[in-house]
Amino acid sequence: MKKTTISGLAARITGAGEPLVLVHGGMGSWNHWTRNIDALAGRFTLHLLDMPGYGDSPVVAKDTPNDDYVALVAAAVAEIARKQPVKLAGFSFGAVIAALCAASLGTRVSGLSLLGAGGFGRSPVALDLRQFPPEASGPGSLRKVLRHNLAVLMIADPGNITEEAVDLHLANVRRTRFDGRHFSLSNIMPPTLARILCPVQMIWGERDVLVYPDVRARADTARAARSDVRVDLIPHAGHWVQFEAPGPVNRAMLQFLGGIAV
Repeated sequence: MKKTTISGLAARITGAGEPLVLVHGGMGSWNHWTRNIDALAGRFTLHLLDMPGYGDSPVVAKDTPNDDYVALVAAAVAEIARKQPVKLAGFSFGAVIAALCAASLGTRVSGLSLLGAGGFGRSPVALDLRQFPPEASGPGSLRKVLRHNLAVLMIADPGNITEEAVDLHLANVRRTRFDGRHFSLSNIMPPTLARILCPVQMIWGERDVLVYPDVRARADTARAARSDVRVDLIPHAGHWVQFEAPGPVNRAMLQFLGGIAV
């Protein structure tokens, strides 16, 4: 996998075929897609971005205006799309950013997959997330909190919270310098869906705790905003759906974005 910079953002490139840009979620990085890379790289040239303030990308001011933040990511997508239109996918907070980029870039985006998308308003459900312990408490205490938070927020089946999952989350926590929750908690997704010119797919894990009141009601909201949206609901999976259920998610994305019957 090649490490590079695209319009000032850290990126990793791998695979062969038409370009597919992957945008991670909040408190994340390119590694949110670690279980999807091999499958998708057989059909696409993947461009895995670290958004501003995440992963290896530069820090941005915490009060960066929303339009300016989106423009930073859109510039990288536009650079990738200079020679041909790109496919674009985003997860969670990154799904909101990907949708806004697609709306602004028009025909330069030829297909859009949104996984665990935020931007449908704030849920009234309070989640039992724990604060990170002080460094003096040692790495074991931090890993215990990360495992707990993954179970509460990201992964539905505790048996799927592997050491790999904790390692990935730990790496992301240490490199997160921006808080994008205001994008996810906004109600910007429905009007944005109506502005996007390309076909749109939305993927949710059926046990995604961030979807209120449930995924089927959320799918109905998406269809009300855009009647032709394709919705894939993944059984037994939680919010980090592409990690917990990579097989079904990879197949759904390849079918929609790549036109492959798998």
